[in-house]
Amino acid sequence: MKKSIIALFAAATMVAGVNAQDGEGGSGTTGIGGVSGGMIASGVVVAGIVAGVVNNNSADAPGNGGTTPVLTCEGDDQIVDGVCVGTTNTVTVSGTKTITVPVTFTYAPTVQ
Repeated sequence: MKKSIIALFAAATMVAGVNAQDGEGGSGTTGIGGVSGGMIASGVVVAGIVAGVVNNNSADAPGNGGTTPVLTCEGDDQIVDGVCVGTTNTVTVSGTKTITVPVTFTYAPTVQ
């Protein structure tokens, strides 16, 4: 749609050239206020531009039809700022000591 609007603007610049015409009063007029073919063509181009803008305005935006995707994480992991955050405990045995270290990890949620 945008390409057609740009093409109509380009056509309007070519058609809507303004020039002065010398002539006696009343000579060369058409009887309807001196409307020339160029003015009529310019009006047609402007009407096409207006129709394109109106059609583009009433069109639906691209997307998924207004539905919001459901994001889910594994187990009891929470979603924080669109990312799943989980915690696990890592047990390390060093000699006679056992050390439990909580490890936090992140991953992308699943879209359903």
